[in-house]
Formats: sequence, C-alpha cells, structure tokens
Amino acid sequence: MLRGIFKENLQKRLVLGFLVATCLTGVVATLVGIKIISDSTMDEAQRKVQQDINTAKLIYGYNMERLAFQIRCVALRSPLGDAISSGGALPLEDMKRLVRREADAQDEQVTDCICIDMLSLVDASGTVLYRASNPAVKGDNVLWDPVIRRCLEEKVPLSSTELIPVELIRRENPRLSERLEIPIVKTPQSIEIEQQRLSEGMVLRAAYPIFDAHGDLRGALVGGVVLNKDYAMVDKIKETVFHDEKYENLDMGFATIFQGGVRISTNVMTKDSERAIGTVVSKEVYEKVVEEGENWVGRAFVVNDWYLSTYVPIYNIDKDIIGMLYVGILEAKYNDMRLYAMWVFLGVTTLGMIVAFIISFRMGHSIIERIRILKQATETIGTGDLDYRLPSSRSSDFGMLDEAFNDMVTSLRDRDERLKKALKQLTETERLVALGQMAAGVAHEMNNPLGGILLYSNLVLEELPEDSQTRENMDKIVYQTNRCKDIVQNLLDFARTPSGEMLPLDINEVLLTSLGLVKDQSMFRGIEIKTDFSEDLPEVHGDRSRLEQVFLNLFINASDSMAERGRLTVTTKLISRFPSDAGEGTEMERICLLASPHTIKITISDTGKGIDKAYLAHIFEPFFTTKDPGQGTGLGLSIAYGIVRKHDGFVDVESEPGQGTTFFIFLPAKGRGDPSWSKIMEDIEVG
Repeated sequence: MLRGIFKENLQKRLVLGFLVATCLTGVVATLVGIKIISDSTMDEAQRKVQQDINTAKLIYGYNMERLAFQIRCVALRSPLGDAISSGGALPLEDMKRLVRREADAQDEQVTDCICIDMLSLVDASGTVLYRASNPAVKGDNVLWDPVIRRCLEEKVPLSSTELIPVELIRRENPRLSERLEIPIVKTPQSIEIEQQRLSEGMVLRAAYPIFDAHGDLRGALVGGVVLNKDYAMVDKIKETVFHDEKYENLDMGFATIFQGGVRISTNVMTKDSERAIGTVVSKEVYEKVVEEGENWVGRAFVVNDWYLSTYVPIYNIDKDIIGMLYVGILEAKYNDMRLYAMWVFLGVTTLGMIVAFIISFRMGHSIIERIRILKQATETIGTGDLDYRLPSSRSSDFGMLDEAFNDMVTSLRDRDERLKKALKQLTETERLVALGQMAAGVAHEMNNPLGGILLYSNLVLEELPEDSQTRENMDKIVYQTNRCKDIVQNLLDFARTPSGEMLPLDINEVLLTSLGLVKDQSMFRGIEIKTDFSEDLPEVHGDRSRLEQVFLNLFINASDSMAERGRLTVTTKLISRFPSDAGEGTEMERICLLASPHTIKITISDTGKGIDKAYLAHIFEPFFTTKDPGQGTGLGLSIAYGIVRKHDGFVDVESEPGQGTTFFIFLPAKGRGDPSWSKIMEDIEVG
C-alpha cells in the first residue's frame, strides 16, 4: 500500500524515509536512554545502600568494642583479684553504679556514656560471686555462657553477640523484664513462627579474665548489653547514615536489628507512629540470610512501604547465625528521580524528532528541486551540447555537486576531442601501414637489381689488377651495394608479419638489428649511440619481430625526447641469484630473481628532457602521451608493455625532468620454460 501511495512522488518517499529513520532512531535512543537512566539510578541507590550497611556494621562493631573496653577498664581499675581472694565486698558494691537505669535504654542523651545492662563477677570455675544488678542471687555456675567459658579456658578477653534465655537475663537484672516482653506480629509474607513471644534475648556479651599478683587466673568480669528494645544503636545508625533526612514527610531511611527473623530494635515506624517491634521479616529474606548465611540486597516491603534494603547476618561466638542487621533507604525518592529523568529525556527526544522532521522536509524539497535541474542538464548534454554548465548553487554541498557535474562535462568534452584526434591518428597509421606494405614490396623488387649490381661488381673486381686505381672505386661500389642490401633485408624482416612463435634468441643480436634500422635515419644524425653488451649472455625464448618492435619504439621515443641532440645508451647485463648477492640490486631486480635465477636486464637510457613525476605513473596507459598534439597516439608504450609481459618479462622506468629517461626491460633467461616466473608475475599484478 505504501509502495503504491509513494510510487510516483519522490519527495514523499524522501520525507517518509527521513521520518521513518528519525522515528526509529528516536524510539531506539529513547528506549536505550530510559534503560540506562533506570539502571544507573537503581545502581546508584544499591551502591548507597551497600555503603550504608557498611557504616551500620562499623557502628555495631564499635558498640561491641566499647563494651569490651568498658569491661576491661573496670577490671583493671578495681582490685577485683584481691576481692575474689579475700571475699571483700567493698569493690563489688562500686560495680552497682556502672549498670544503667532502665530509662537510659531509650534515652538518646545517654548513648555515649556507660550503658551496661548486666555486670557479674565469676571465679575461675564459672561460679557467680557477685551480680551488680541482683546481688542477692549468686553461687550459680554460668559456664553455659560460651563467652564466659571460653574466656576462662583461653584466659583472654572475649566479646560476642549471644542469645540468652529470658529467665537467665532476668536473673542477671530483674529490671530488664519489660524490655524482654516482645510479642510477635505476623504478616502473610513473613516466616512461620509458632511461638507468640520471644523466649530469648539478644545480648552484646564481653568477658575479661582477672589474674592475681602471681599471674594465676582468679576469675572473670562479665558484662552485657541487651539489644531488645534498646534503640540507641539503631538511632545512631540512622542519624549517621541518613542525617534524619525526609522525603515527602517520610523518613529517608531506617535501621533494624533482628533476633532471628523478629525486629527487636528498630526505628521503622508503623501506621500508628510506633516502632515496629515484634514484626517479622519476609520468608525470602530469612531463608537467604539466616538459613543460607548470605547478604540480601534488593527491594523489600518493610511494614508499610518499599525500601531498597540490605540485610547482613549477625553471628555468635560459635559462628552460628542468630540475627540480622538491616539498613533500608526509601525507594520512592529514586523512583521519582528516575521518572523525572525519563520524562525529560523523552521530551528532549520528541522535540528533536519534530525538529528533524521539519529539517528533513525542507531538505527533501531542496534535493528534489536540484534533482530536476540535474535531470534537465543531463537531457541537454544527451543532445550533444557539451558546453552546457550548471548554475552555481547557494548550498555549499550542492555547489560541490554542481562543480563535479561541470567537471564531468568538461572531461567528456576533452575525451571526445581526444577520441577524434586518436581516430585521425589511427587513420594515418593505417595509411602508414599500407605505405609500409608497399615499401616492403618495393624493397623486395629492389633485391634483384642489387644482387645483379653486386654480382657484376665482384666480377669486374676480380678482373682488375691489384695495382689498378679503379679497384678502390669498385670496392666502394661493392661495400655500398652490400649496405643497401642489408638495409633492404632489415626492412623486409621488420615488415614481415610476426609468426608468434617463441624461439631461442640472442638478445644482443636483436638489439643490434633494431639499432641498424634507425641509426642511419635522419632523426639519429645528431645522436651519439653507445652500446655496452655483456658477452656470453644466455638465450631467451621470444618472438623476434615483437621484441624488435619494443626496442624500435623505445629508440624512436628517445630520439623524439632528445630532439636530434644527445646520447642514447643501450646496455645488457645478466643478473643471477646467488647467496653472495642476497639483498643487492634494486627492488625490481630482487623481485625478478625470485621468479628466475637468471634474468637478462636491458637498459635503454637517453639524455632527453625526461618525464614529469606526475605523468610517470601513467605512461603505460593506452592513449596517454606527453607529446604535442598530432605527434603520437599514446599507444606505443602500452603495446610495448604488453609485448614484454607476454614474454614473461617486466618493464620499469626512471626519469627526472631535464635529466633524461631510462627504461629497464627484464627478460627471464629460461623464458616460459621456468614455471615459477608466470606465477610470480601474476602475484605482482594482483598485488
């Protein structure tokens, strides 16, 4: 349906394409952005909760260490060792003042003073000698307490969190009864607890060994702080971590101490504005923390709202899990932050999509207008008007396109003119070919008269006496006749149609024959020809006529470059692959020697005007020439390059403007008989 609607209108298709692309980009960017914002916000909240639980653990540990330090100070400051030995009561009576009153447990003003709930002195066998909060009860053994037992056994100070039965805590301090009365409040999500009230209390326990003057163990001083309904620690955590911050009249965060899965100390408030003492944790959290011993981090519904919560286990001295420490931060604030960021991001994205649509509509309209202009220009050029030019555009991008289009038209016009010139050159070449064929026929006919002249000249020469003055003239006639015969024979050999047969050839002989065809021509009269041919060169396999064509083309190009004044140097050299030559020679020589262990290098050098570096890479391209118009077709070097390649050879060139040109021709000494040569040259072309 859409294809039918937008089939004829390109502008509508462009606008629709821009709109679809913009909408897809906007939707994807929105979804990804919302995902990133959501994840980043929640990750930040989780990191905050993780930091908060670390702070809570430090405060909890600090309270444990403070209790141990207080017990140590009392033990070292009072003569308890002498009191145990002598049975004196005066030092023991002073211990009563160290136990806090019951009202202090809920008074935030006394959180930094001594707040010991239980203080007892036991002998080395674990028998209670004195209870500061219940002096009338003594003489019972308390080795049931693992902290006391291990302190007496190991003779070192120890502290830990322990669960102590309610009746034993009442024996230590009868005034703690009210704090131990915690009814359990169950919810549908909480764990199943059969009992209605807690039968144990959670106590911070510390014991310090007491020695006499001889270093013998006399007993231990034992203290404890009951955490049940003791709000000093949790309120300190809340104040330190959350600074009593509120969000929409709700506390930003809470802290709780659990005995098992029951809240015994918390600042989480119920709907009745009371502390949620006795409420039970969810089954999921209980199983993860208490039963499996792992930290729990995530969303949790705490009493009346959702919190980002962290629960960590609390261990006793035997490394058994007896409770949990909890810190939670209100999720509503982070949810609102996340929603606000999402709406802002969505609004910005939507606005951007609207602006992009408006821009795309305007751009689509301008593109269509320019396409119409290009279509008109193309039709005009198609009629043959290569002088047409596009008007300049106000837009820089379209101006660049117009410039490229105009350059293309100029290039087409130049190419058309060059093709016309090339056609003219080819026509002249055909005439020269016909003339050459006629010249070859004339030369063939001249062979018979020249043979007769040579025969009768030799007969006359034989009849002349040795001292005859005419003999010298006859010698000149015989010499010039032989010279004419050689010239005619060379012309016939060159005009002969190449057979294409690859035969063993002496490359030096081929070069001499080619030089013989041109050295006596007028274009070479002012040019010095210098040759340096290596002797005993191996033969190459090739087509003699084709190779002569290559050399003649290079000789004639050299003559044109030197303008009948200069020096033409032709050399041959055998380059071989030997271990002693490794790494020597030019790069092209090393490449050729990879294919054939013996290669003949032919160097043709002139002292002409040279070739500009900008043209050097194009001289082997068809129809490329640096000569003046009408002086060449640009096919000579490209044909020569093809002939050398058919002989499994390679052509290289070096030239500097004003310093002449040097061509290097490399032919394998073994020719096509070396299978590796063709493979190497194919790799060079591919590379």
